[in-house]
Amino acid sequence: MTTKNRHFLVPALATGLATLTPVAAPARAQDADRPAFSEVVDVQLVNVEVWVSDNRGRPVSGLSLEDFDVREDGRPVTVEFFSEVTDAVATRTATEPGDRTSDTVQPADAGAGPAEPAHLVLYFDDLHLGPASRKQVVEDLRAFLDEEKVPAERVLIFRQDRNLVTEAYFGSSREDLDLALERIAASPGMGGQSQQTKRLAVQNLNQLWKDSRELASMGSGRRTTEPAPCPMFIRRALPEVQSYARIGRDRIGATLDHLTTTVRFLAALPGVKTLLYFSDSLERTPGSDLQDFITGLCPAGDRFRSLSPVEELSTGFHELTRHANANRVTIYALQTNGLRPSFLSTAEQASVDFLGANPFNSSIREAERGGMAVLADETGGRAIFNRNQFDGELEQIANEMASYYSLAYRPPHGGDRGEHQIRVRVRGRNLQVRHRRGYRDKSSDQRMSEQLDGALYLGLVENPLGVRLGAGRVRAAGGDQRRLPLHVMVPAARVAFLPFEDKEMAQIRVEVASRHAQTSKVVRDEKTFQVEAPPDRDTRLLDLVFSIDIPDGLNMVAVGVRDDATHATAFVSTTLAVGEGDR
Repeated sequence: MTTKNRHFLVPALATGLATLTPVAAPARAQDADRPAFSEVVDVQLVNVEVWVSDNRGRPVSGLSLEDFDVREDGRPVTVEFFSEVTDAVATRTATEPGDRTSDTVQPADAGAGPAEPAHLVLYFDDLHLGPASRKQVVEDLRAFLDEEKVPAERVLIFRQDRNLVTEAYFGSSREDLDLALERIAASPGMGGQSQQTKRLAVQNLNQLWKDSRELASMGSGRRTTEPAPCPMFIRRALPEVQSYARIGRDRIGATLDHLTTTVRFLAALPGVKTLLYFSDSLERTPGSDLQDFITGLCPAGDRFRSLSPVEELSTGFHELTRHANANRVTIYALQTNGLRPSFLSTAEQASVDFLGANPFNSSIREAERGGMAVLADETGGRAIFNRNQFDGELEQIANEMASYYSLAYRPPHGGDRGEHQIRVRVRGRNLQVRHRRGYRDKSSDQRMSEQLDGALYLGLVENPLGVRLGAGRVRAAGGDQRRLPLHVMVPAARVAFLPFEDKEMAQIRVEVASRHAQTSKVVRDEKTFQVEAPPDRDTRLLDLVFSIDIPDGLNMVAVGVRDDATHATAFVSTTLAVGEGDR
């Protein structure tokens, strides 16, 4: 994975000297003779954003909590927080340390109120996006951003081919976004190669069919209920379909991996995240349309289907959408090739030696849209097809980002790390309801790791514990490595100290990740500190010293801190530059 390091939301930290004073004596890492704190039952609220419309697609407002029936795994749950959000896009972004916009969630008996700020992610899948398709959508996006329905600083832009590239970070200016879109518009993409691969496969299958017919006509005149060429053709066609399906699975698998990485990064961002996925196609079962091509030629070729030359990527799609749901990422899939002509041109259809060109074109359209529909349906978004322009759709998406019903409940399973289904309906009314369909419960360690990635790669900071960073003296550590004592300083007043024997103790988990700017190599480490309460806890900073080895050059460093007694967690990030002068 590669990223372009253009924007950081925190200032650089000077190396070679401690930047903060005064501090308490360094806390010790957990010793073997110190008992671990008991496991905390960490039950997170399940947040569900719900969009309600009538049978003509118009949004429905004014509903109350009593109108909703919410179930998890088929069982009713008690909604503890409810709000009709009316303008999430206008909600300010928290910037002060410890300021958490999630605290604005309203009790279940509250009416309309503010919400966490909405954020927009533009995601261009260059593996499945051709140059002709991107031109119009980039033009429409520029016009949409000019209307300022979503503030420029809340827009994040990714471009994905074999690598995942961050083209514009949160906090970017309007000019930054224009430059990012300009680079994307100039990218040739690889979607044309994908289409050419399929076109070549169709040509090869058609030639195999003609060859099989010719060979069969030269053979014996045995009577059979199956057209004579079919057994030979199916046997020879199978490797062609398998080869195409293998290439398709590789491309689609890379896309699903990068999308999963993206939603992992977004875990650190509070509130609703709307991801617009731009692509010409995303197949769920690569090669299924070629299979339909073959059965169009040999309708009695059931043996071909029994050989299963293609397979669904259901597991990959399932993993991605459950991950997105757990991190409150709603996906809108926009097919950018719009109302294009049929895959087979008139000349190509005439050359196809069977009466099934039109059904085959339909099979291709259905296959290309299969994965895009899954992404949208499972996460509460929408799949948008048959559009040559997206200005109206983008405006509607912005309205949906701003206005929805927000419901939250405590899961009845108490944090079992399993998968759970969600169903929401409006009682007694024939209304359309959209929402995420399920989620995967995550452990506190997994949540911390994902949020640390958001801090490391996107500079997303959440600091309710008031954590500050300081650097000690850098020393050589062998090769091009430097050992840096990193001082993680936490106000003792924000930590929970629990009685232990004749003392009061706190247990604090620190996880550090660093990424080299040029090589993108990531190093992670974690340590648990047990700290005795200082007598002047109201004013004292706890100094948790964490030594890390980093290579010469510029490094991004993210630090996650968790109070194990309360599970209060903070994430901060900075940049460190080390080199010859630090020896």
